[in-house]
Amino acid sequence: MNISEIIKLESERKSADTYGRIHFIKEGNFYRAHDWSAWLATRFPLTDAWNGITIIAKKLKEGYIDAWVGFPVRSLEKFVPNDGSITFIPVTDTMIDVVIELTDDILATDPDEMRKTVDEWKESLPQTESKSQKRENREMAGVYPRVTRISDIISHIIAFPIESKSPMEAYDFLRQLRKDVAAIF
Repeated sequence: MNISEIIKLESERKSADTYGRIHFIKEGNFYRAHDWSAWLATRFPLTDAWNGITIIAKKLKEGYIDAWVGFPVRSLEKFVPNDGSITFIPVTDTMIDVVIELTDDILATDPDEMRKTVDEWKESLPQTESKSQKRENREMAGVYPRVTRISDIISHIIAFPIESKSPMEAYDFLRQLRKDVAAIF
């Protein structure tokens, strides 16, 4: 499922019966919840594993902010219990829905107001740059940022949200760390 299809799916919430539905979409080795689904997953955590999960927000070319959270496919039971406490619906091979119970005040809210709440949440998130944006910014600056202290490297390691990254993104991060360490010594 591409981002246009995800945006369409998330924007089709027109009534209270769709407010509490979290769409988890399989993307590689991860399940990700975007937009409204991400807001639900972070506002109404399904298990303790959601505490402290990293939320990624990127502004797309069209000005749309894509906010998402994710977890490894192999950790599904850790993040989404299938013990009968919530409604767990396999939709396709690449998507599962989880239906959570919301409070009456949320269910009584107008769809436009709910959309506004989700959009305000997304706008409040710190946004990360896409790889192409980073490259453009570096080219415009004419220099690449250089790490000069071990403490900078440690800060990068601590801040890196490995749980929400693909194996390739983790590999790229490790490769960059090796370059940074080699540049110091």
